[in-house]
Amino acid sequence: MIKITNLLKRYDEKVALDHLTLEIKAGTIFGLLGPNGAGKTTLISILNGLTKYNEGEVTVFGLPLDENLEAIRKRCALIPQTLAFYENLTVIENLNFFGGIQNIEKGLLKKNIEYAVETNRLGSMLHQRASTLSGGQKRRLNIAIGLLNDPDILFFDEPTVGIDPESRNEILETILSFKEANKTVIYTSHYMPEIEKICDEVAIINAGKIIKQGSIESMLTNESANQLIIEIYETPLATLESFCSKMNALTVVDESSLMLEGKESETVARALALLEAENVAVKNIRYGTTTLESLFINLTSKGRTDV
Repeated sequence: MIKITNLLKRYDEKVALDHLTLEIKAGTIFGLLGPNGAGKTTLISILNGLTKYNEGEVTVFGLPLDENLEAIRKRCALIPQTLAFYENLTVIENLNFFGGIQNIEKGLLKKNIEYAVETNRLGSMLHQRASTLSGGQKRRLNIAIGLLNDPDILFFDEPTVGIDPESRNEILETILSFKEANKTVIYTSHYMPEIEKICDEVAIINAGKIIKQGSIESMLTNESANQLIIEIYETPLATLESFCSKMNALTVVDESSLMLEGKESETVARALALLEAENVAVKNIRYGTTTLESLFINLTSKGRTDV
């Protein structure tokens, strides 16, 4: 679907993308993570034809990007972090306007608007001015506008910034539905739980390079590590901290996970016996780091830039 090979982008003497290579499969939700200035925005801009690159190759749908930019753009949509619609227009006026400037055939536009409205649950507010919508509803309108050309690839740049948890969950459920529609999603976010909830695969970018890529499960599993993560059913932190104080090797990560230093059978058996005595039910035991967030911090703590 998207194949990037040896991509180099400079801004004067500043290297934004340092011979980056990446492949994104069709029909997946792909998370792109990185600290501020890592090169995420530059990469998304290149894939949408908004920024030129210096060296390398980019193909989308098997077509070279440079030579087929117009055709590729017609099959893609970029949903930006900023709200990109007119506050003084109603929801339906915004949808008709943005569909019109894309020169979408009238019958097809009507069908696509119906799909965009239904997918984003905007039916009850079609004649409401955009300025009167809640933060979450505005985000849904932003997404609906991105669906007007019925794209095969959707790029999301921090789509849940500044909204309440309920609205965030609604938007994540909407994005998950795109996979069922066989659309490909490239998703950037600083909220690690969002990435863990919706993404099939993740790439971590730092200083213009991909430093880790794979499924979340494979990224968090490291059999050479000396720690085990014990996943448990949610238990109050005070309770966990109380009985973990009885075993130095056992520490609390959060309400649903503990870290055990040492993977020897005797150490594991002692920890499990302690949990059983405290009536704490174990869901899973795995090797590796605690969370995607801790892995991210470990991998990106050096080499940050301001690109």
